Amino acid sequence: MKTLLFMVIPLALMGAACSGDNEPSKPDSKTSGKEISFYAMAPKGTRAPSTTTATLQDFIVYAFTDSSVIMNGVTVKRNGGSWTYSPVVYWPSSPVDFYAVSPDIRTGSDMTPDSDEVIRGISCGSTDLLYAVSMNELESLTPVPLTFRHAMSRVSIMLSSTSDRYSVEVYHVSVNNISLTGDFTLPKVNTSDESGLGTWSGLSASAKTLLYYNMDGASTLLSTTPRDLTEGNLNISFFVPQTLEPLDYSSGDFTGDFMQIDCVVKDKSTGETVWPNENTPSYLLVAQTDCGRMLFPLATPTVTSWQQGYSYVYNVVINKTYSVDTIEFAPVVKDYIVTQPF
Repeated sequence: MKTLLFMVIPLALMGAACSGDNEPSKPDSKTSGKEISFYAMAPKGTRAPSTTTATLQDFIVYAFTDSSVIMNGVTVKRNGGSWTYSPVVYWPSSPVDFYAVSPDIRTGSDMTPDSDEVIRGISCGSTDLLYAVSMNELESLTPVPLTFRHAMSRVSIMLSSTSDRYSVEVYHVSVNNISLTGDFTLPKVNTSDESGLGTWSGLSASAKTLLYYNMDGASTLLSTTPRDLTEGNLNISFFVPQTLEPLDYSSGDFTGDFMQIDCVVKDKSTGETVWPNENTPSYLLVAQTDCGRMLFPLATPTVTSWQQGYSYVYNVVINKTYSVDTIEFAPVVKDYIVTQPF
């Protein structure tokens, strides 16, 4: 089975797509003589890096009709208020299936009609991958409508501290035990329909990835204003959709999916480090640093998975020292069992 092969390079976009160098194809007896044109729409973005209809600049198109390829990875670019490409392609007399992807992240391709349209090796990073499908299109006076969907999940971790007593200095932020790559199959249903969703498969084994690190050796001091430290640092915002497992500690290790904040907590009045300290267990220390690590679950009662096209914002407020070894109590008094007297 032939597939369309793509690869996303983390933290960077691939080079521009190649456009045809040939002269525009002339209409023949099987074409109408009318050029195929496009109209593209993208979802509204929740934050600046997400691609929207206004910021979408180009996409690549594959088009098939009667088991023939009429557009093979053609780059379509915004030109003022319209979309242009070269060489131009004319409408055939038979229906056409269109598949579009933005941005152009190809390293190689091999798409044929009636095959699985698969984008392989997609990785988390800064790329907001969009896809659009328009099936069984016939010649029309209007451009081909392409409704783009976000293929990935957007994840932001907002950090803040409102404590009057403690200051929190952050050195690293990471997410742990998540799949970082996967394969995406485009649907064979119009993406303008609610059912027009692609599917993810072949997710990689669980791993850890940094979202933020102190580039110059200096920490970032948290303030009362929530801040996504990823922005302007590693810029990792888009992730492979996946199921999230609850955070748990057993057998000397942490399991499940969690975020890790490597930080130092100090007393504001004295400047003394209050966490980590001599009582902090070794598994909460960051090797070869003065940091301790705070762990917070990615799975919550309301969020048990990251789904494509959804944006997840985690608000983490650190206002006190952190230790899982502190003895705490959670008393529960069971009510009397009410029975009828004899």
